[in-house]
Amino acid sequence: MRFLSLLLSAMLATGGFSTEEKKIAVHLLEDTPEVIIAYKVLEVFSKSRRVLLTCHSPQKPPPVTYSLWGGRDIEVAKKVVRTRAPASFNISITLKSRPDLLTYSCQAAFPTGERKASSTLQMYWELWAKPISQLQAVFTLVDSSSGPRMELSCKVSSGSPPITYSLVGRDGHVHLQQRPAYGLPANFSFPLSHVSNWFQCQAKNNISIQASPLTLVPPGQLPRGPIFVLVGSLATIIAVTSGMLGQTMWTRL
Repeated sequence: MRFLSLLLSAMLATGGFSTEEKKIAVHLLEDTPEVIIAYKVLEVFSKSRRVLLTCHSPQKPPPVTYSLWGGRDIEVAKKVVRTRAPASFNISITLKSRPDLLTYSCQAAFPTGERKASSTLQMYWELWAKPISQLQAVFTLVDSSSGPRMELSCKVSSGSPPITYSLVGRDGHVHLQQRPAYGLPANFSFPLSHVSNWFQCQAKNNISIQASPLTLVPPGQLPRGPIFVLVGSLATIIAVTSGMLGQTMWTRL
């Protein structure tokens, strides 16, 4: 944006446009926001983000005094920039109960006394309001010293934290729950019962909920031979029942 503004201004000054092209260039310059605010996420934590916010007024010559304003008209930081580069503010944004408190805007003050403000960034919706997406659930049948067990690993590809993972039965009963650190999977381990049961992994945040397909976990006696993995991410898996292979997808470790 800054390069385009400078290029258009320079070509207008040197006569590099025809009359019609000059009209278009002037229109483009008029439509360019006088103060631009942008952000880049540097680090992600469960309830906060380290963010680089930039303020820039590409059409005005330096020096420019940039002020970063937060919710409730609180001035967060101020910086004087004596070049045409944008002002950068490295801040930590913490998740709050009220989304309207997570708003940020820039104000630019020029030597002439003129002041201009940017549009407002709604950081809650930018950083936190993301639904659960692409839940992956892997059921692994293992033989431990205490007897056969089922291990389940659940993870979503994206979604606003905090994310709660649950091991849920076919009747909707929640057997186990975990809330791992952001970006890490939930790992469940439970012994096999005397009868087969249907289970699924469920992932939930403040915006949405998603569940893996129901997977049939066999009864407590493991078959002799290799350990198997049941992958319950994209299609329903029907596991081994009474030592017989039905419509089952098994992956050898």
